[in-house]
Amino acid sequence: MTERMLLTNGRILTCSGDPSERPEDGSVLIEGDRIAEVSIGAQPPALDPGSTRVVDLRGATLMPGLGDAHVHISWPLNFVFDHAGVAATPAGPHMLDVASVVRTYLESGYTLLIGAGVTQVQDDLLIKDTIERGLVPGPRLVPSGAMVAELGGLGGEPGGLMDVVDGVRDVREVVQRQCDSGVRALKFFISGDGVVPQYPSQDVYMNDEMLSAAVETADRYGAFITVHARGAESVAMAARTGVRIIHHACFLDDAALSALEARRDDVWVCPGLHYLYAVVSGHAEKWGISNEQVDASGYRDEFRAQIDGLHKLKAAGIKILSGGDFGHQWTRHGTYAAELQRYVELADMTPIEAIHTATRNMGPAAYLETGEIRPGALADLIVVDGDPTSDITVLQDHSKIRTVIKDGRVAYVDPEVYP
Repeated sequence: MTERMLLTNGRILTCSGDPSERPEDGSVLIEGDRIAEVSIGAQPPALDPGSTRVVDLRGATLMPGLGDAHVHISWPLNFVFDHAGVAATPAGPHMLDVASVVRTYLESGYTLLIGAGVTQVQDDLLIKDTIERGLVPGPRLVPSGAMVAELGGLGGEPGGLMDVVDGVRDVREVVQRQCDSGVRALKFFISGDGVVPQYPSQDVYMNDEMLSAAVETADRYGAFITVHARGAESVAMAARTGVRIIHHACFLDDAALSALEARRDDVWVCPGLHYLYAVVSGHAEKWGISNEQVDASGYRDEFRAQIDGLHKLKAAGIKILSGGDFGHQWTRHGTYAAELQRYVELADMTPIEAIHTATRNMGPAAYLETGEIRPGALADLIVVDGDPTSDITVLQDHSKIRTVIKDGRVAYVDPEVYP
């Protein structure tokens, strides 16, 4: 018999796409792992109490679970920019660190993660399997593998932490191997990053032929390509070759915007704004990134350019995804919703527009029916004490995340709220 759960006496935020939407009184019926019925401003459906679990939300907001599209679950809770140290950690202790990270995401209200590269090659695949077997609590995960770099580019040193490619043949082989292992989000480095001064952000690696081969090969497996692309030229290349998710996109010019607009229906930009904000605001200084290093990185100009670019992306109707390199001590695990706050404060989004970047935009990008409260959607939901459409910072307060529902089942309950 299909399990039923009725969530009633709540304020429902459906994330339908209406830019003026606010939570409304209503109830939601879940059957199995799907939403069966949504009742707004009406009495909940009459059901046999013997066959349905009834949950009184006590006036709290029910909304879709949040998503993060740029996730490195390899980075432990105490991560301090030491990739080599993480890679050298024995597998057993390291996987316990990974388990604590996915649990932190879940307890922060996140029910969907898109991997953006691992440090130990099977991290995403192992923890995804463990979550799906019910052995540890965690969100849905679109798994990534080792990041992919071009020989001679950023991360492109043989024997390092990335898969290194030199030409189309290498690209096809790497994509096939990763996809055969179960990877479904493959991240390519196609630009530099000013935090490593010898590889400035405007550098461009790979070419159209290599990226097109990656996209074509991944597509045969139902997988997709994401890219680290900070400069305008790399963003334009990613857009015109069919890349699905473009991370950062800090610098944009007319060519990049035109290429993005031509792909408006099937490309997403994941900026990682809070990371840049934290670095240029000095939050990383106590962890060894001095003001002089920030100046040398060009991040101050990059930050200003990204804010300007986000305004242009919004005006052009390009879909934004929330997420971005959380796990550093200046962007600590558990603070993921700070990204949404930056969109409101710096990119002139309304709170509901910012929420959409972590809900209704996220599901389609991952080929999943999540991110909305509507009949037929997966029942991945969170119960929040407060109204995030009035105060976006509500989503950063763990004491206000009452309950997380994933696959139609209660996955987390705040013990302080429901002892």
